[in-house]
Amino acid sequence: MNVTWVFGFPTGNEEGEYVTLDMGGTNLRVCYVVLTNRRGEYKILQDKCPLPDGLKSGTAEQLWGFVADCTGKFLRENNLVHPGKKEKLPLSFTFSFPVTQANIRSGILQRWTKGFDVDGVEGHDVVPQLEKAFAEKVS
Repeated sequence: MNVTWVFGFPTGNEEGEYVTLDMGGTNLRVCYVVLTNRRGEYKILQDKCPLPDGLKSGTAEQLWGFVADCTGKFLRENNLVHPGKKEKLPLSFTFSFPVTQANIRSGILQRWTKGFDVDGVEGHDVVPQLEKAFAEKVS
């Protein structure tokens, strides 16, 4: 069993704005979630980007570039990012593949599953790869 970094259970009183990414075997889901000041209440905007078949056997740069492009498009279309905006939204990333986590901000891919065989990811930490693609493509 792989260790996960859950520090506690939610109380229902959490507040704030967040971007969430969920990458599975067929889609990337990008969401903007607002946890309101009313206990357990939230608002959500979401979009689904189907993962092209060729992406599943491409390169790390192609995979993370696709994730960054879909995320950037979603943020722009929903007016969540604009030039000169200094405030950054917190991001959570659900990467539905087996990873080793030394801490909450890392995830070393153990092996690909779900028909993926992307070069340059297995055995590497996916966090800096994704952050690099965001730095290059999302503004």
